[in-house]
Amino acid sequence: MNKNRKLVTICYDHIGGVLGEIIFKFLLKEKWIEQSENDCIITEKGCNELEMIGIDISKLRDSKRKTINVCTERNLGIFHEHIGSHLGSILLEHMIESKWLQKKNDKDFELNDKGLQALETLGVDIKKIIS
Repeated sequence: MNKNRKLVTICYDHIGGVLGEIIFKFLLKEKWIEQSENDCIITEKGCNELEMIGIDISKLRDSKRKTINVCTERNLGIFHEHIGSHLGSILLEHMIESKWLQKKNDKDFELNDKGLQALETLGVDIKKIIS
């Protein structure tokens, strides 16, 4: 892991940092989301999987806010993509409510053991990234 990047950052109202990038890549690889040149969508598989982990998909459908977009953060001149918009904020909310993230101060969170285990159970291979 790049020691100059935080594992967890909050980008507006969603997860950035290394964790945000890892989750984005996982969602793409597992086909929970699909990315085209100009857009990003949640797949049917993604809707089902998100529901299974406790995300209320109807919140995404019933909102006037854009469901999903790719947000980019820049660190040391390198661009890193993560999930933004409504899905990004709902994922952050879910991780906080599920106590996967622990608040360190007003802006900083850390991934705790419960969150690490939950992500590993989903198939997000995070241990090799953070070790």
